[in-house]
Order: sequence, then C-alpha cells, then structure tokens
Amino acid sequence: MNAVSTATAAALLAAAASVAAAQSPPPTQPDPSAASSPHQRQSTSVGTEEAAPSNGANPGAASSPHQHQAMKEASRADTDEAMTAGATPATFVEHAAQTGMAEVQLAKLAMQKSSNNEVKQFAQRMVQDHTQANQELESLAKSKGINVPTKLDAKHEAMVKTLSAKSGDAFDAAYAEHMAKGHAKAVALFQSAAKSSDADLAAFAQKTLPTLEEHKQLADTLRENTHTRTASAAKSGQNR
Repeated sequence: MNAVSTATAAALLAAAASVAAAQSPPPTQPDPSAASSPHQRQSTSVGTEEAAPSNGANPGAASSPHQHQAMKEASRADTDEAMTAGATPATFVEHAAQTGMAEVQLAKLAMQKSSNNEVKQFAQRMVQDHTQANQELESLAKSKGINVPTKLDAKHEAMVKTLSAKSGDAFDAAYAEHMAKGHAKAVALFQSAAKSSDADLAAFAQKTLPTLEEHKQLADTLRENTHTRTASAAKSGQNR
C-alpha cells in the first residue's frame, strides 16, 4: 500500500510540474527600447534634467546671454565716456571729483550698514585712499583755476539713495557690484588723463592710477565673494 501511495504521489508531482512548465511564458527577447539601451539611458537622463526643479535665480551665477551682452555694452559705454572725459582737464576734474566723492559716501554707508568684515575693511580703505586723492585733486585744480564740484550730482545721489534702501547680503552684493563697475570706469578715466596735455594733471593721474587699479582688483574679489555668499544663503533658505 505504501509503495502504491508513493508511486501515485510521484506521478502527481510530475504532472503538476509539466502543467507549470506549459503555463510559464517563453523567455523574453531583449527590448531595444529598454532603459538599459544607450539611447534610452540618454533620453531618460535628458528628461530627468529637464524635469529637475529649479533652485531659483542665483545672484552670483552667470545671467542669460542677452543680459551678459547688455552688461558688456553698458560697461563699454561707461569706459568710453570716461576715456573721453579724461582727455580734457576740466571734464577730468569734474568726473574724478564726482567719482571720488561718491566712493567716500558709499564707503561710509557700507561701514554703517554692513556686518561683513571684508566689506567693512574694503570700505575703510576706500575712505582713506579716496579722501586723500580728492584733497590732492581739489588743490591741484584750484591752482589752475578749474572749478571743482563740492557735492554729488543727481546721478551719484541716486546711486547713494538706491544703496541706502538695501540691507544685509543684498546691500553687500550691490555695494560690491558698484565698486567693481565704478573702479573700472575710474581706471579708464585716469588712464586717459595720464596722457593729458596738462603735465600736472597727467602726473597726478599717473601717480593715482596704480592705487585705482589695486582697488579694482579688490573690488572684483569682493564682488565674487559677496555674490557667492548671497547665492549660498538663497540656496540654504530654499532647502529649509
């Protein structure tokens, strides 16, 4: 009886295995459109990148090509204006005095409003160097009977007012941006004046130019650092 039962059980198991094998689907062939294919992986990657959420505008990141071009054109227009102004003694004195007074006022504003040590140290340097240069320019211009402005014009007043309305990292970034652009223009102005027909003004421009070029380098570094901090702060706020 036991032998019969064992044989019967074995037969049933064999039959069940045959049925299961018959019902199993045939092995699938590789799908050319599967994600493992190079084309599919590339398509999937592109789709993922396009769908990735934006982290918002980065103040320190490169802007659009159109904005880059606009900034280059604006900078070129400023430097061209400065080169033209530097060629004539009277216009050189006017532009140099306005620029110098604005540098001092903006620097004093930065020392009051900024909590960033790098910004404060840069601003202190601006007050010191530009105050001295302003005094030398005023004395030299008066000796030649050239009028020297004693207050900011509307353009520079508006600049001070705009920065006064900012605070925190936004102020630091805006101040650094003004310093970088302003010193690029100042360097162009003094480079032109260094070739002036007025020997005394040319000598003053030549003596002051290395300091302005150093200011420009410092301002460029300050702009990069403040924009990086602003971008990091913005990204950190979005991740909270």
